[in-house]
Amino acid sequence: MFRQKRPTRVRFPGPGRGKLRLKAKKIVSVVARILQGLFILCLAYMLVLTGIVVWTFEVKLQRWPTFIYAAPFSLQVGDDLNDVRLTERLVRLGYIRGPSLALEPGQWSQSGSSLHLFLKHSPLVSQGIATGPVDINLDWNRVRSISLMRSRENVNRIVLEPELLSIIPAAGYSPELCRPTPLEKIPPMLVDAIVLTEDTRFFSHQGIDLFSIEQALRTNLKAGRYVQGGSTIPQQLIRMTILTPEKTMGRKVNEILLALVANAIYSKKTILQAYLNRVYFGQWGPFPIQGVAEAAMHLFGKDVSELNAAECALMAATIRAPGVINPHRHLERTQTRRNMVLGLLFKAGKISREQYEEAINSPVTMKKSGAPPVKATSFLDLVREALPKLMSASAGTRQDVITSLDPLMQTEAELTLKRIGEAGTQTHLILANPVTGDLRAFIAPGAGRWSGKGGIPESFLPLLIIPALIPDKQDRARYTLTSQVFAPTQTGGAVTFRAAFHNERTLLTQRLIASEGDKVLSVLKEFGITARPLGEQTLAVDPLSPMAMAQTYSLMATLGNASPLGPGIKIVGESVGDSPVDRKRVSVKPAVLFLINYLLKGLDTAEVKDTGPGKSWEEPALFTARDKEGLWKIAYRSDTLLVSRIPGSQLDSQKIEGMLVKLLPKSGASTEGLPVVPDGIVFRKICVQSGLRATSICPRVIREPFLRGTQPEDWCPQRHVPDAVSSETKK
Repeated sequence: MFRQKRPTRVRFPGPGRGKLRLKAKKIVSVVARILQGLFILCLAYMLVLTGIVVWTFEVKLQRWPTFIYAAPFSLQVGDDLNDVRLTERLVRLGYIRGPSLALEPGQWSQSGSSLHLFLKHSPLVSQGIATGPVDINLDWNRVRSISLMRSRENVNRIVLEPELLSIIPAAGYSPELCRPTPLEKIPPMLVDAIVLTEDTRFFSHQGIDLFSIEQALRTNLKAGRYVQGGSTIPQQLIRMTILTPEKTMGRKVNEILLALVANAIYSKKTILQAYLNRVYFGQWGPFPIQGVAEAAMHLFGKDVSELNAAECALMAATIRAPGVINPHRHLERTQTRRNMVLGLLFKAGKISREQYEEAINSPVTMKKSGAPPVKATSFLDLVREALPKLMSASAGTRQDVITSLDPLMQTEAELTLKRIGEAGTQTHLILANPVTGDLRAFIAPGAGRWSGKGGIPESFLPLLIIPALIPDKQDRARYTLTSQVFAPTQTGGAVTFRAAFHNERTLLTQRLIASEGDKVLSVLKEFGITARPLGEQTLAVDPLSPMAMAQTYSLMATLGNASPLGPGIKIVGESVGDSPVDRKRVSVKPAVLFLINYLLKGLDTAEVKDTGPGKSWEEPALFTARDKEGLWKIAYRSDTLLVSRIPGSQLDSQKIEGMLVKLLPKSGASTEGLPVVPDGIVFRKICVQSGLRATSICPRVIREPFLRGTQPEDWCPQRHVPDAVSSETKK
């Protein structure tokens, strides 16, 4: 039998298979486009990362903060240590009492009549700030000589490092203690210690260290928690300057990619220098300490170039955990970590056995932190307002700004206002040197707190007296302070200018306005006060701000030649101080202003020395004016001016005056010296009762100044009772 063959089927392509092929082609095309898009995205992402890295290194890492300092304290031969309050100033700067010998930076000691200081390093050495050991020989508490021990040189004065007040952060940063230092000025031993501790294979890897990452991963898995990181120095730098510190997978991936890009673009030297200038070393008050230069100064009081092996190892050990590696908190743990770093240095051949043994046996020491920055909010506002006008165009570079604020005076002023109570929180207080215009303390409650009201003629009574004392002709003044010309309605009889000023101010003000007229307006205008006639015996006076009032009375303190008041800004490296100062001047003769100042001293006791003004220089001129809005308290000498505006009508004037006058520095601490009696002034011993030249039996005698030619020549005709004389003498 033969099998019948099956017929061969002919297959024709159908429409379904073509569709499948078309779909396959489309899928391939889509996948290709996706891959192409992903490639473009990755390329764009890498370009973005590259741009971020370049911008960080070329722009952000070149920005540095602006440091605002208080006035440096100057100690000179002849100063009394109690008057200048040297011990308090040293405590504020973080100095501690050390052994009699072998002092470390930031320590002081006293033995007999010698005071020994080891001054810490200051970045402002170019401004005459002293560093190193200093011996001060004393005569009791007065400085007899000052010796710089390193140069074996005797000097007339030394300038201590100023306190830091505030930091203006660079764009993109928070306020931080950070200053640039070239890699060449950082000790190789410190560089080796940090590299061995933080990134052993820094000079061989390409930005990340796979071995360290694997080792850290094993350690963390074994511990069941995060105990070790595998970040290289480039990764740490990227994390500090670009990324956030959060521990997420996305942040870690970005960190690795950015580190690879940075390593590919920049040299190891550039990356290492940037890292050493930004690495975190802990806190000083509210400010983080970043960079090896700042850390050396704050941790040891030294320039980074002066660090020894033990200090280099301790700084390297601190980076891993600045809050834990601190001898003030954990001495044993700090010593163990430091010695481990010393072992790494010795094992790597970076230090000799002698250096290792000496360092490992040395005590672990860190400098004690000083007082936190004084809170001078209003003063710093003045500084920030003035800085943009004074700083150079290179605002991206680091700047040091020295101001005139005295931290001790500022702190004491704030405590004084707290004792006043609620009114003290709204008080304006200005303490300045009228000769230089420098503000030593400045307190204001804030913009808008001062009402701007209260301008009355009596607030400027000392100025209203000036026209009456100006001579109409040469050596022919109409009045003196002892002239008995006014007849008050309350007491009856004639009284002197001095008596009327203290007891009849309202009447004296009215009489002066009525008798002097336009002369009063002219004098007020010279002193910066705008006033208009309002009747025959009064004026409409525009109120002055506390700063304007202080500027007015600075002219009185300097006898008509004062500097503009301000924060005394000096930018290190700038020539701001070389520009001429537009001083405030008036045409009133200094001798006339001298008489007014003497009147304000309120001297009513015997001041009968034959030569010189005696103790009267130490007494400040005092003036109080009250209106419906509050109280003005003004006190000044030739070198110091205090103006305060205290709101409220129910205030104890005498109590407040006693508190404020204590803020004036002692005259012996002034560097300006005693004022000189101006030409045209002569002194006479005057009987207080008669206003004429005093005799030996006058019970109350005052040494009074006069314009030359106006002094009384007649002797007191009164025959005083002997008992009264003896009783007054006993007083």
